[in-house]
This record gives sequence, C-alpha cells and structure tokens, in this order.
Amino acid sequence: MYPSFITLVNSDTSGTRLLKICGHEFKAFDYDWYIEDAIMLAKCWKPHQITYRRILHLRTWIRENYQHGHEIPYKHLRSLHGCKHWVESVIHKEYKYADETFKSNYEEMLTNNTLIFLRGNSS
Repeated sequence: MYPSFITLVNSDTSGTRLLKICGHEFKAFDYDWYIEDAIMLAKCWKPHQITYRRILHLRTWIRENYQHGHEIPYKHLRSLHGCKHWVESVIHKEYKYADETFKSNYEEMLTNNTLIFLRGNSS
C-alpha cells in the first residue's frame, strides 16, 4: 500500500505501474525498485517536505549508488536532511576519481542537490 502522496493509477501484466507522485505521473517499470526505495524514505519526511522533484532526485541517486557499485547504505535514513547528506556522499564517491575536467560537473551536482533539498520547492 502506498502512502497518501502516491496514487497507483494503473498497472499491467508485465509489472509496470503508472503512479501519481504528488500529482505528477511517473511510469515505474517492473525493474524500478529505486522508486520504491525513494518513496519509502520520503514517507519519513514531514508532509510539507514531500515533493515530486525530491523523490525523483533521490531515486536517481539510489540508482547511481547501486549501478556504480558504491553501496552506501541508505535504508536507515529518517529525515530529509539525512537524505540530502546521503546524496552528497554518493556524489562525492561518484566523482572521487574523476578527471579535473569534470570538476564543474561535480560542483554543479552538489549545488543542484542543495537546491532540491533545501529550497521550498513545489511539485
């Protein structure tokens, strides 16, 4: 059962689900367990902190953490602040051995993370 900020619109026999997350449609394929983990973490946030953009941002970094083998634990997180810092740790790990030419991209990722988690975003 999904929390109140998620509505299951439809699902098909292949396991693909059409979700409404904070009023925005999101197609979750059967292999997309990252979105489920992001939703699980967002359930711990205060209601006014839950936004579509934050949940999708968190999903992206959960996927990066897994697919790039960083394996930084996150299931223990219980706050928006904790999720922000966890994503920062994944970004640091992601760029740890990157060439100097990627420095501006690294800084942009950190700035974007701060803006997504700390600004009073709608949607």
